[in-house]
Amino acid sequence: MFLVLVYLGEVTALCQQVRILPFFYAIISYIWYINDTGRRHMNRVDRLAAMLIHLQSKKIVTAKELAQRFDICLRTVYRDIRALEAAGIPLGSEAGVGYYLVEGYHLPPVRFTSEEAGALLLAGKLAGAFTDAKAKRNFDSALYKIRAVLENEDKEFVAEIEKRIGVFDTAGENMPVENSFITDIQTALYLKNIMEIHYYSPYANQTTVRKIEPVSLGFYENHWYLIAYCHLRNAYRDFRIDRIQNLSLTDQSFSKTHPPLETVIKKMVGAKNLCNVTVRLKKDSNYELIKNKCVWGLVGEKNLGDRMEIMLLTDSLPILGRWLFHYGRDVEILSPVELQKIMRQYAAKIAGQYLGTE
Repeated sequence: MFLVLVYLGEVTALCQQVRILPFFYAIISYIWYINDTGRRHMNRVDRLAAMLIHLQSKKIVTAKELAQRFDICLRTVYRDIRALEAAGIPLGSEAGVGYYLVEGYHLPPVRFTSEEAGALLLAGKLAGAFTDAKAKRNFDSALYKIRAVLENEDKEFVAEIEKRIGVFDTAGENMPVENSFITDIQTALYLKNIMEIHYYSPYANQTTVRKIEPVSLGFYENHWYLIAYCHLRNAYRDFRIDRIQNLSLTDQSFSKTHPPLETVIKKMVGAKNLCNVTVRLKKDSNYELIKNKCVWGLVGEKNLGDRMEIMLLTDSLPILGRWLFHYGRDVEILSPVELQKIMRQYAAKIAGQYLGTE
């Protein structure tokens, strides 16, 4: 009896710590009867609390998703769902679809740990460096709300480490503009709105007006890209967001279900005229830098002792040539001949500029 009282006292402290509703006592009591070790009790308490938060975070959740999230088998998921139902949690289910919390039911504010708050702070710092000003303001607003529910000790932790974390522009890239339409694009992705954009292409040196169906936002090559179905080209395209001069959401929506993002990327790559490139270079830091630039389509390499031979795939020989030109005599273009000609043209321009023969 004494052990039971001690355990219930610990349970009470746990409930106060995570700020959960009184009926959560019922969950814990239920677990007390169906488990057989104190350590297992707490593990399942934590899991059920996290499972409840997960259910509230989405409109509907599959059993498979819960199994993957908590690294448990489907049978354990079904037992946990029954435990939540037995504790009075208003759960609904759709056969073959998943589980959901009945509309109108909400958990009280969740307590964040200092580690979770620190992770959100890191995300906020990155958001400030790699999104636009509007998105950063929205993130900062959300972060203030999170700070408001932190315990005093955790607030001190966040305030202290905030002074010691910075994200700096050392690559010479432009910092975020006032509005690069990220928030508007998110709205269009959710509402399936057709967008009209004015897009500047530096290669053609022209701006075109296009109607597009947004598919996804992606961050790669140190820039944000909007992947969309372009009505002008009747194909999927990726648009670098800082090249979008104007963007508006039309009152038209699209009902077409676009394929998964991975499939779209494969279609876009397959639609490009890719060219095989082979280069030889010294086995030093330059080699490692080039090898790690997966954006240039690294597909293979050969070890030649003090040199390496690498094979690349590219859809733009001039762009790849400009990048390889930075490495000077350390890089030798073996193929194709077209890229060798491009490199000679670059070298001639540089020589002409400084030798006065241009």
